[in-house]
Amino acid sequence: MLRLLALGGLCASSFFAQSSEGTAPLQNSEYQITCPGRPTMTVTNAQYGLTTVLWAGDNFQIASGSQQSRTDNGDKVAIVLFRNGDQMVMNKSTNETFFSYDGKKNLVSCSRTGERENSTVTLQRTDASGKVES
Repeated sequence: MLRLLALGGLCASSFFAQSSEGTAPLQNSEYQITCPGRPTMTVTNAQYGLTTVLWAGDNFQIASGSQQSRTDNGDKVAIVLFRNGDQMVMNKSTNETFFSYDGKKNLVSCSRTGERENSTVTLQRTDASGKVES
């Protein structure tokens, strides 16, 4: 419980506690998280630090990059801030995942499936008229 409270404080002050340390998530990967208060969500990590989350009812959110920080006891954490105010906090030391809905300060503990590689799709480049560039 103390760890959850410490992560809650970290989440609330995430803008002020940034650190350049930490490892980036695997590129082009996906996994599912199940958190109280929302159906199971599919999280996708893509190139250039893009993270998306998708859940039932055609709900889709996007985030660019993550903030790297540490808890009071030194665990490395990554904080992903989605456009709708949701936050996902991943403890890199323990592999625990927490979620905060719509900018609320309280974090809920989530269960997480294993990460799997996701295939990359390369789209053709087109000019303004729609003609494929070579």
